[in-house]
Formats: sequence, C-alpha cells, structure tokens
Amino acid sequence: MTRFKGETVEAAVQKGLADFATQRENVKITVVSEPKRGFLGFGKRPAEVEITLISAPQSEVAPALTTSDRAPETITQPGAPKEADQTLSEATQQVTKITGAATEVTAYLTDIISHLGIPVDLTDQTTHRHIKVDIQTPQEGLLIGKHGRTINALQTLAQMYLNHHRASHFTVELDIAGYRERREQTLEQLADRTARRAVADGKPVYLDPMPSFERKVIHATLAENEFVTTYSAGREPRRSVVVAPR
Repeated sequence: MTRFKGETVEAAVQKGLADFATQRENVKITVVSEPKRGFLGFGKRPAEVEITLISAPQSEVAPALTTSDRAPETITQPGAPKEADQTLSEATQQVTKITGAATEVTAYLTDIISHLGIPVDLTDQTTHRHIKVDIQTPQEGLLIGKHGRTINALQTLAQMYLNHHRASHFTVELDIAGYRERREQTLEQLADRTARRAVADGKPVYLDPMPSFERKVIHATLAENEFVTTYSAGREPRRSVVVAPR
C-alpha cells in the first residue's frame, strides 16, 4: 500500500491511479485525512489517501460472447507472440524483479544490523517500484537515532545497494513502529512554525540539513502558502531547506 496526497481526496486518488497505471476498481482506497484550508496559508493540509493494488474480482470478468457476438478470428503466424501474452510476461518479469530486489536488500540490511548487536525482524512490502521494509526490534530508539539519523543512514545504504545491483529504478523506504508517519507530521508542523517565523522576522530561515525525502515534505507543506517561498541550499549531505518571506 502507498500513500498519495492532493488538493482534494479525488485528486490524491487520481495520482495513485496514475502511479499504479490502473483503474479504480482494481485498488482499495482508504482516506487517511481530509484536506484543510488553514488560516492565512498556515496549517493548510492536503488530502491524503492510502491505495492498495488488488486483483480484479471474478465477478467483473466479462461474460463469454455468443457465436454471433464474436469478432472475426484473426490468424497469427506461427511463433508470433500475442500482445496479451507479452503484457502478462512483462508484468510477471516486473513482479519477479522487485520481489528479488526486496529479498536481497532485506538480507543486506539484516546482515548490517546484526553486526550492531541489535535483534531485528524485517518484513518487506512491494508496490509498483517501491520497496518498504518494516523493522521490528525491542531497541527502536537506538535504530531510529536522533532526528532519525540512524534509520536514514540505513535507508541510504539500502538505496545504494539497489543502485549498485542494477536496481536503481526501485526505491526503498525503511520504517520502525510507524516512525515515518510521525516524522512527516513533525516536519509539517515545523514547516508551519518556520513560515510564521520567516514572516514575523521578515528574513529567510535556514532549517537543519535533512535528506531529500524530508525536504520534499517541507516544500510540499508550504507550496501553496502565499506568504513564503522555499528552496534548498547547500550540498549533500548538508543540504537544507530555506523558508523565506515573499
């Protein structure tokens, strides 16, 4: 399952359908949060939905056509693959690739964490080109680290592992006990507070360096705020978000 955001619930749903390249009847949609207008541009929140890809139910399969309804048969040359078979084969290959990539990166992470002497149990979920690895451990705080530095470092290593094993078209996300969702809420609150400070002081405010996926949360939260603008400054891994009054 994957989460998508939009100005409205329907806009978020359409983003998800486009990302999965499928129709509404082939997914399960859960509304996580309704959009909020906010006040003077502050506290504004997009709608967020959770979308899970499912198989089309048997009842939706079209009934068999009668002889009179059937289109004229077409003759294919021997050995010429059918378009449907090609599509099925490509889909199967994609599933095989991402499943294999998830298995390999999970084993890689297990090996790294075991050297830290921390007991863990890793499970992975794959959707489209996204691999989410959920880490269960009695030492959650130790693996998360201050401001998520440890889990972010592990996620960077996992992504580098995929990139070096010809799987750069897959993205990986690590999570521990719902930390990512809590962190996103914290970043949204930080964005609003920083925007108020920038407007009140009349000068840019530089946030602490953070990874690109966290910077995107700040940018997205303040994207439609008419009183401030945001941009990134510095070089990785010390790149940070700047919130400046318009």
